[in-house]
Amino acid sequence: MREGRGGEEIRHILPLAPRGCSALSDDPRLYYTAVFKMHIPPRGSGHLEEPRRLDRAVAAIKRSGLLGRLEKVEPGFGSLRVFEEVHDPLYIRGLLSELEASLDSYFIDSDTYISPGTQAALEALASAVEEASEHVVEGGKALVLGRPPGHHAGVAGPGLGAPSLGGSLVNAAAAIAYRLAKRGLKVLIVDFDANHGNGTQEILQALPMGERIFHLDIHQDWRKSFPWTGEPGVTGDGAALNIVLPEGSGDDIMLALLEGLEPMIRDSAPDALVASMGFDGYTGDSPLTLTKLTANTYYSLGRLASGYPVAAVLETGFGRGLEQGLPAFVAGLLGLGNPAGEEATESSVEVWREFLELNKEVVEAG
Repeated sequence: MREGRGGEEIRHILPLAPRGCSALSDDPRLYYTAVFKMHIPPRGSGHLEEPRRLDRAVAAIKRSGLLGRLEKVEPGFGSLRVFEEVHDPLYIRGLLSELEASLDSYFIDSDTYISPGTQAALEALASAVEEASEHVVEGGKALVLGRPPGHHAGVAGPGLGAPSLGGSLVNAAAAIAYRLAKRGLKVLIVDFDANHGNGTQEILQALPMGERIFHLDIHQDWRKSFPWTGEPGVTGDGAALNIVLPEGSGDDIMLALLEGLEPMIRDSAPDALVASMGFDGYTGDSPLTLTKLTANTYYSLGRLASGYPVAAVLETGFGRGLEQGLPAFVAGLLGLGNPAGEEATESSVEVWREFLELNKEVVEAG
C-alpha cells in the first residue's frame, strides 16, 4: 500500500467468500430519462437536490466525450412494488398514497419533498432498477443517472434513526443489490457519497439475503454531517464497514486507502459491485462538503470498479463534483484515461493522524 503522511498501512479483508466474477460485457449502458427531472422541489426553497443536477451530469459526460461510449437506455415505467423487496410494504404504500394525493410540491420532513411529478420519476427509477439488474447479471456495466437519491432511505423511513430522509425516498442501490443477491451473486456495495449511507446499512441488517451482500461506506466525519451515523469500523452484524474521512481529507488519503482496499476486494472476489455514487465530496461541490477530493479520487474509484459487473447509481453531487468527478469516474469505469487532468490534493499531517486514529479498527485489522 502507498505510504501516506501517517506512514501506517491500512488493511482489511472483506468477508465475501471467494468466487469467480461473471464474464464482463462490452456494452456499458446509461439508464437515463428526462422523467427523472419531474421530481421538483417547492418553489423558492433553494433545495440543492433539484432537476438541473441531471442536466449538469449529462452535459459533463457529453463534454468529456464519453457519452458516445455508453449505450443509452431510456427506462420505462415500473411498479413501486419493486422497492417492497427492500422497504416495508406499508412504507411504500403510504408513500404511494401521499404521491397520488400530491397537488403541489411540499416537504414531508425537514429535508425531503415530493411533487406531482415524483411518482413518475420513481416509477422510471423502478424500471431502471429492474433493467440495470438484469444487465449486471449478464456481466454488464450499468450507469443509472436517476433521482431522487436513495441511500438515506431505510426499511420504513429514515435509516438508523436519522432525523429525516435527507432527500431520499426509495433506495435504488439496495434494491439492485438485493435483486442480484436473489439471483445467487455475491455483491459488494461501495458507497462513496460524502454522507453515510445509513438507509442502506439499515436495510442490509434486515434483509434475509444480507449474508450475500457486503456494504463498504467511505464518508466524511459523521460527527459533523448528516445523518449523524456511520461510526468507523465493522458494523451491521458484520455486514458493513464504515471508513471515515476527517474534515480536510484530500486525494492522498483516498488514493492510499483505495490502493490498500483493491487487493482485498479482488481476493474476496465479489460477483458484482453496486456503487452508490456521490460526488459531493469533491472540493467546493456544496456548502456541506468537508473534504477536498478531486477527479483523481473519482477516477480511481471507477478504476476499482472496472473489473467487475457493476451497477452505479447516482446519489448526490451538486456542482463541480458532477462536472469533474462524474466523468472521471465513468472514464475509470470504462478503462480510459482521466479526462480532468487535475493535480491531486494533499492532506495535512494533522488530518492524516486523525484519519488513522478514527479508523484504528481498520488500520489494525488483518
